[in-house]
Amino acid sequence: MIALLKTLLETLNLYFKLKNKSFYTDLLESSKRKQKDLINEIEKLRANGDSDSTDRADFLQSELIAEKRDVKHLSAIYAPSESGTASSD
Repeated sequence: MIALLKTLLETLNLYFKLKNKSFYTDLLESSKRKQKDLINEIEKLRANGDSDSTDRADFLQSELIAEKRDVKHLSAIYAPSESGTASSD
């Protein structure tokens, strides 16, 4: 009976680890698509060259910077440690 409970807990633990990894992967893929779309839109607006397009491109540039910062933060939280310990270099 105890062995069955232990197996069940281990299975649940592995399931939630997989679910967490899948969630992280989905977030990264979504962020990459958003960054690519922002970059394409910025380039298109910069090519227009008028004042309104430049202002909009500047705003989108700040959005792109924020998105990259957020992904970096998420990576620090969700990414599994390679060595299992933090480096103090």
